[in-house]
Amino acid sequence: MASDTKTKTGSVILMSAGQEDDVTVVRLDRASESKIGDSPECHVTEGPFKGIVVKQTVDEKGRLPPVGNPNVRTWFFAHTRDKNTDLESATYSRERREICFWFRRKASKPDQISQATKYFKSLIEPEHFPKDYVSFIKKSMLLMQEFPLMRRVQVSVRPEPDTEGGHDGLSLRPEAEDEEPPIENFITVLTPAVYDYQYLPEVPVSRKNHVTFRIMASAEAHVALSHVYGDTDRRTYEIVLGGWNNTKSAIRYGGRGPIEVEANTPGLLNADDFQAFWITWSDDGGSLEVGRGMTRGLNCVLRWPKIPPAKQHSINLMSVSTGPGSPGRWEFIEYLSAVTKVSETKASKRAKVRRGVVWYAKKTKMLENLEAAFPSCINTQQLLRFGLSSVRLTDMLEAVVFLKDLLKLGLALEVARGVWLRSPTHHLDTAHEIRMVSQMPRLIGREAPTVALVTVLYCEKQAMDTMMEDKISYVVHSVDSTGTSKSTVYTVGRIGDHRIVSMKLRKIAIQASTKASHAKSIDQLIGIFDQLQHVLIVTTGGAVPNYTDYGKHLRRGDVAVSVPRTPDGPMYVHCSDVEMGDQAFFSTSVWNAADDSIAKVARQLYDVSVSRGGHEALRSWEKYSESGQEQLRRIDDRFHRPPGKTDRLYALLEGERDPVLVRHPVPPPEKRYAYRENTPNVRLGPIGCGRAVARIDALRMEFASCHGIVAYDRGLHHVVDAVMNSRVSSCGLVLGICDYLDGTKTRTWQPYAAVCAASFAKSLVLGLPAFGRRRGYYQ
Repeated sequence: MASDTKTKTGSVILMSAGQEDDVTVVRLDRASESKIGDSPECHVTEGPFKGIVVKQTVDEKGRLPPVGNPNVRTWFFAHTRDKNTDLESATYSRERREICFWFRRKASKPDQISQATKYFKSLIEPEHFPKDYVSFIKKSMLLMQEFPLMRRVQVSVRPEPDTEGGHDGLSLRPEAEDEEPPIENFITVLTPAVYDYQYLPEVPVSRKNHVTFRIMASAEAHVALSHVYGDTDRRTYEIVLGGWNNTKSAIRYGGRGPIEVEANTPGLLNADDFQAFWITWSDDGGSLEVGRGMTRGLNCVLRWPKIPPAKQHSINLMSVSTGPGSPGRWEFIEYLSAVTKVSETKASKRAKVRRGVVWYAKKTKMLENLEAAFPSCINTQQLLRFGLSSVRLTDMLEAVVFLKDLLKLGLALEVARGVWLRSPTHHLDTAHEIRMVSQMPRLIGREAPTVALVTVLYCEKQAMDTMMEDKISYVVHSVDSTGTSKSTVYTVGRIGDHRIVSMKLRKIAIQASTKASHAKSIDQLIGIFDQLQHVLIVTTGGAVPNYTDYGKHLRRGDVAVSVPRTPDGPMYVHCSDVEMGDQAFFSTSVWNAADDSIAKVARQLYDVSVSRGGHEALRSWEKYSESGQEQLRRIDDRFHRPPGKTDRLYALLEGERDPVLVRHPVPPPEKRYAYRENTPNVRLGPIGCGRAVARIDALRMEFASCHGIVAYDRGLHHVVDAVMNSRVSSCGLVLGICDYLDGTKTRTWQPYAAVCAASFAKSLVLGLPAFGRRRGYYQ
């Protein structure tokens, strides 16, 4: 019988149960098998519970004998119901289940935390969570056999009023006052067998002068204490533990830099067991020490007592890595301070709220800068600097944490260490593939795009990509000779029978001139995709209102398409200068496409929109717009149509100094069928630009009247010029109207206007000839 009850450790588990008031207690004790003997109080179990002995040790009141304080305690709340009732009519009761752990003396505090955590996770794993009391106790007993360092586990179940819920986490309760302080933070990190640092935002070091950790690896454990995120080559103290095949340790200045301090440490690391280490540094950055064990100051292994002033720096970030052939498991332990925390005053709480509001504003600005820089990648410091008066190091540390969150959500990509790019897709669009490449692959045959869609704002690219199917975004990333990262993004997909490539121009240009940057981007686009036949610029702009004629009037949310008014007329007009005299004289440049395919399809669509039959059902672009808004609103609520009352129209009346609010014109009774509330209308005509006229009301209206302009863009004449001077002969602009200036006055209507422009652009593309066949819109 004795041999049947032995476990692998030569011991058995004694289970005893008792009742204390309304608390049910089950206690599991590890004991030597020889002490059990033939005691009548013990019952030896068999089968799957082999190695477990049931012992009756309660007093006359059914209580278990008292024991000391546990090493680790954890609890959670469970909601239970009678299994004989159905889900709809069941009444649920709430109970608190507490698990306490006692460990052998040789178990260190990190070992206690690690094993208690594993035990708890195994016990409550969702796929195999016990459904009733008996199963819960059975699993608790069986799990204890897998953790030999545990000498006692106690499970307590107590009914609770349903006032709060959730798991309160692990916390330590020391058995004596002279033991180590309780652990506040416990973090596990896995590093592959590759020399590649992982930044640890979960282990803050900027306001500390020490760190304690354990590592299990065969050799080559690296710790980088850096001044700036993403740069472990400069202003970094690199600590190598068990390097050179686990024979030496060293401190380097910079990753794989010159050795400043070294020592022979044969067998310092162990691939099968955790080894504890501590690192301390002076607040002024003048010294650095590394030692073994969990007690700082003892068993020093490396000491750099006098760091030269030129190499001194504050330590703000920590990263870890292991070397080739040696994967590692790291455990970082932070102990609670023994100093009593002072309770927050109202003033400190208000200051904390203010700091949170300020940082939230900075995070919002940072995300906007990430989208504005797209498709260029940008480092953390540049990302913070755009739009901010100053950047502090603490801002950078918080920014890295925020960017890591974006990375987990799929909203950002880290294309290189400390270099970020706004993701061209989002976590809900699982069909949109992203490929990181150093050079854009050549697409041939039916895979080669024939239509390019060019946008200016990130929300415009989001809207345009929503109209496409079978999307693949190629992130082309490279590093030049100066170490500067450069990137661009091409999204290739399909609209109908057409292969499409969409790209966004840079708002924050890397080159010295924005014009040169945009023109170069167009040249590269047309050079890479040599089968392009059409280029559509899809963006937002400002309308030229007509205060009396509804047929010529444009409102926010409408669409303007660049179509010449006469066969020889321009589709795009730029004003570079104005000479004022008795009358204004405008210096202009004009463009028109040699291939009028886009203009022909636009006229077909417009004829449908103004016909009676075209208003009996949803027009094609309205269907695409509704579908696109539905998809985009799942990730960003900015894409809904703003309230109609925000579309206010002002006019400068004769004799008035300030513009006055006027009503939008409405169609005459015989054309009332053409009017639809809150739906985009389409107007055709030349598109204009030029800061000399677009921002002065009188000149703006006069210039528009002279050239028949229906809307102004933000100044894309250099983009139009680059397309017109290329081999592509078919070009057009589609503008979603978001204001009555040039598309830059307000952001409120920009996302919705972008969806309207993208949906009409999709209808335009579907009407273009595909694969060399002339295909009309109706076929």
